[in-house]
Amino acid sequence: MIWRRVRFVTQGSRTCTDGLALRGQRELCVESAPDLAGETKDFLRFVVAYLDESDRRIVAGETLRYGYWLVKFVPVSADEASPLEVWEYNADATDFIRGGALSIRYWTEQHKVCRRYNAIFAPPNPETLTAVSTGVLEGRPAQGMRYPWPDTRSGWLIVTDEYKGDVRALTHHHTYHVTSARADLAPYIALPPGFGFDCRTKERVWYDEAAVREHLKECFGDQGLIDAGFDLEKKH
Repeated sequence: MIWRRVRFVTQGSRTCTDGLALRGQRELCVESAPDLAGETKDFLRFVVAYLDESDRRIVAGETLRYGYWLVKFVPVSADEASPLEVWEYNADATDFIRGGALSIRYWTEQHKVCRRYNAIFAPPNPETLTAVSTGVLEGRPAQGMRYPWPDTRSGWLIVTDEYKGDVRALTHHHTYHVTSARADLAPYIALPPGFGFDCRTKERVWYDEAAVREHLKECFGDQGLIDAGFDLEKKH
């Protein structure tokens, strides 16, 4: 197993692998934040484990999803033996920038929330659409609920107290726009369908199976319940 024979060397805010080149893979380096030193090594362990399990090599220009966010591997120089450096989407997902702090912070904070509430880690694709009410993108206290939806939507409905129940008043935004505008809500985004959060006063997170069943039944019929693994005979 490759990963057991690779070291991770940190100098300042930069961490690099040591040992991949001996096995035909360019070394990997990532610039991160000082408070994420351990988590940065975990990121590199994730990538090395991916190489080991897939039995392949990462090449210059290749991208990889690290949980919620996307990273890209860019050569440090024109030398084909030079390390590949991690770049990542900026918060608005408009361009790649050098470093991996945002990707690693998303991963770390979202996993903490999922562990705290005994939930699987289920980050949406940031390019999917999230429904929000007036006040969410403006930073007002918000609550959210995630429903099962096709891949084009994240399933999240996030509202403020200004929402009065009229779905026509909702707007849909790419999820990366929501997490960019509301970094305080980003840790909850990886909670799976059926979970909700309320941050209007203090943090509250819950799972509502009845709401999920009702949504599936209304939008997709009995087949939606079956596909989601629910028992049609169960009363709720």
